[in-house]
Amino acid sequence: MSKSPSLIDKALAFCAGKFGGAQPVGDPGIYCVPDRTELIRILQEEGGESDPFLTVAAVLRQTLQLTSTNDEEIAQVFGPEVSMVVAELTENVKFSLATRKALRILVMPSLSRKAKLVVLAEIIETVRQIGSKTAPKNWSLQHKQDYFVWAEKAVSAMGNVNPTLLAVFAAEIENSKLAVKSRTGSAKVVN
Repeated sequence: MSKSPSLIDKALAFCAGKFGGAQPVGDPGIYCVPDRTELIRILQEEGGESDPFLTVAAVLRQTLQLTSTNDEEIAQVFGPEVSMVVAELTENVKFSLATRKALRILVMPSLSRKAKLVVLAEIIETVRQIGSKTAPKNWSLQHKQDYFVWAEKAVSAMGNVNPTLLAVFAAEIENSKLAVKSRTGSAKVVN
């Protein structure tokens, strides 16, 4: 999967230790939490991104936000490049979800290429989850539509970060909109 599997394995083990061996979870039914190994697969296999520091940052992305880990610890274990990308991606959970999403779009153009790629992979994975039969049960049709609108704005704010992944996103969001529409019987899924 990677040129540096030991570094990725080390990051997966680090996360497992920080999260007690479990995948991080948000409030049930509210968040789609991207699977770390799926983010690696999206970046490497679908996006052609082979930089191990990028994939390690994707694995560690939620560690600062959801655990007591600090950026110095990540820098000490994985180096300053990974630590800086993870710090860029860390949201202040004291803000509401709506505020964090608005801030994410606002700062998107100024993020590093690696941070943008991690966000893009997360968005692709989340869009796929929403369109799947295992989508969060508590997400209303409106919540799904709002996410689609936000995702399109966020991806647009990234610029041309990886044409292949942007094409994957465009296809996946259309597929997910159609899947949501067919399951809900709604003719009014956001276009």
